[in-house]
Amino acid sequence: MVLAHNEERHIKACLDGIFAAEPGRRFEIFVMANGCTDRTEDIVRDYSRARPEVHLVSIGLGDKCNAWNVFIHETVPAHCAGGGIYFFMDGDARAVAGSLSVLARALDEHAHAHAAAAVPGSGRNAARDRKELLQDHGLVANLYALRGRFVDRLREMKVRIPLNLEGDDGLLGALIKWDLAPDRKGFDEARIVPCADARFEFESMSPFRFADWKSYWKRALRYGRRRYEFELAARVLKTRGIAALPSDITQLYGSAESLRLRWQGLYTLTNLIALHRMRRFGRRACPESRP
Repeated sequence: MVLAHNEERHIKACLDGIFAAEPGRRFEIFVMANGCTDRTEDIVRDYSRARPEVHLVSIGLGDKCNAWNVFIHETVPAHCAGGGIYFFMDGDARAVAGSLSVLARALDEHAHAHAAAAVPGSGRNAARDRKELLQDHGLVANLYALRGRFVDRLREMKVRIPLNLEGDDGLLGALIKWDLAPDRKGFDEARIVPCADARFEFESMSPFRFADWKSYWKRALRYGRRRYEFELAARVLKTRGIAALPSDITQLYGSAESLRLRWQGLYTLTNLIALHRMRRFGRRACPESRP
């Protein structure tokens, strides 16, 4: 599964990278093009003429969580249900040679694990991020693999990631470590196998591009929101279980008044803005929640 929202600059390199990373292996690739207003879908259609194993799944709603849900609950049963291994990527990432085989081998060698996770091979903080992912048994959306039996369980339990959630990969990682039973179990770190030899690359931001500064600011705000959203979601999961997850994460914003500002150095400002916006949204959507 490749998630793509307005990725006309990167989607061809992403697809080329999958085939180049594992020459001689056959894949069925589903590009979940969600809410695209650029040429992403045209590029994928053109690509699929030479590579019929590439399938375009056109989704009107621009939401990565919804696109992930569509893949799990609609695309998988229609095309590829029945075990095996599923790989997940972002459309602006590229798989480093051999990485998919490394992820698959990790799941073969660790029968207890539900997922195998790649680490970054590029970026200014790549070394630090790799160390954290390996230590924490983390999982990021750029590249990871799920065991087919676990995907079957996601479908059977009707697990859906809430729309508009910023930390979709963080929530998925937690659900994996909880073995889909957050109300009864603590984290089992061994459910995710981080693989130092499985890597993904991406185009780094440049301090010389004004557009990248704007993107960095927006990303910092999203990361601040992600921490608070997960805190709200964790409360629901631990007390009421997966079935109580809302269809849209903003449905929990009415409880944002109870959250506390996180001190995080320079990022405290973006945390403050993110928290203020969540509280304001919650007050407007749920007036009865005002203190």
